[in-house]
Amino acid sequence: MAAHNDVILAADVRDLSEALGCSPDTLEDMRGMGVIASRGELWEVGAARDYLRDAAWADNLWH
Repeated sequence: MAAHNDVILAADVRDLSEALGCSPDTLEDMRGMGVIASRGELWEVGAARDYLRDAAWADNLWH
């Protein structure tokens, strides 16, 4: 995955999940894998966007 310098200001996990278009459970999974990291209320999300894009592509491929 390519590293991006995309940063989102999110007050909580709900705001961040809405900004990325995924569930809070998916966010927790990505945090556990090191795909997304908190910088206080700022979140580095470039890799997370790549991850979600690739996961959506793979899901469509197998259905």
